[in-house]
Amino acid sequence: MSEPMELRGVDLVVIPAYQPSALLLDLVKDVTAAGYGAVVVDDGSTMGRQWIFAQLEALPAVVVLHHPQNRGKGAALKTAFQTVWTWNDPTAYLVTMDADGQHLPQDAERVFQEARTHPGALVLGTRTFGRGVPLRSRVGNALTRVAFHLLSRTKVADTQTGLRAFGFSQLTYLLETEGSGYDYEMNVLLHCKRHGIPLVEVPIQTVYLDEHNSASHFHSLRDSWKVLKMLLKFASVSLISFALDYGLFLLLSTATLQFAYGLLCSNVAARLGSGFFNYQLNRTLVFHSQENQRKTLVEYLLLATGILLANNGILSLFAYGLSLPLWLAKLLTEGSLFLVSLTVQTKVIFRGGGRLPPKKGEVKSHASDPSTKTA
Repeated sequence: MSEPMELRGVDLVVIPAYQPSALLLDLVKDVTAAGYGAVVVDDGSTMGRQWIFAQLEALPAVVVLHHPQNRGKGAALKTAFQTVWTWNDPTAYLVTMDADGQHLPQDAERVFQEARTHPGALVLGTRTFGRGVPLRSRVGNALTRVAFHLLSRTKVADTQTGLRAFGFSQLTYLLETEGSGYDYEMNVLLHCKRHGIPLVEVPIQTVYLDEHNSASHFHSLRDSWKVLKMLLKFASVSLISFALDYGLFLLLSTATLQFAYGLLCSNVAARLGSGFFNYQLNRTLVFHSQENQRKTLVEYLLLATGILLANNGILSLFAYGLSLPLWLAKLLTEGSLFLVSLTVQTKVIFRGGGRLPPKKGEVKSHASDPSTKTA
């Protein structure tokens, strides 16, 4: 669709909405009154909520996009991003806001200003999770903070904040980032860390409408599981690969122990077998990498070679220098190198997925631009 006249040269607020309340109307009226355009995505809401979107479509400087079925917050955001990207307005800045009334227009202006001050950065409006914050919100954010720290070695105060600001040029990587639900927001942060995109945090007001945060569609256990599953899959693949490596090492070392370099040869052979197995599973199952396989394989081999050299040095130190039993020396060696492997694979080797634009026929658009309406 073409860009409505009212939105040309205007900074934009993007709001994904599923089963919204009338609070969404107030929010959109407030942000448009402040001089911003609004792109609202109806993520498959029921007929009983369509009156809200009908009223939004009648407002100036508002575009409403529709998913026939619920596809998730990440998919809704990418539908909006894809539409804005086709407008090709490189001077525009965007801010994403939640539809449940937890973000205030004045806080949106704060992150907008910070984004203009830090072009090229992703600005996060961070909430404070103290007393008065619903338990499920505290639990959900605590889980995702820990997961993000383990995956990126970086601390972010509010990984699940929906109030984020950025420039038009960043739409490319936002469309390329995997995820269709709440996991998308975590994946965006991971993408930023892997590619050196700065994260700027701005404190905002913490607003909850009731003690249970009933307006939110974030389910602490279910959606935190989606966010944590990549870390768990990586750990599971590493554990299986370690079991294969460990079994091969013990088997081969028993047969070659009497030879001069039996321990070294056994460790190298076991690592080669388990390393190829680990690479294939991480590429296809954990990171779903669509990057060139030859490139990722070369990078993985360089990583494996470095870890193998470190592995042999640490193993020899434990086994010969400290006279530890072989089984214990091997366990300590592998454990010490686990986080090194995780960090390099997430930040360097398997960096991204494929672009996920809206599928043809899945998005309907309605604009308040008078030029698009018929008499």
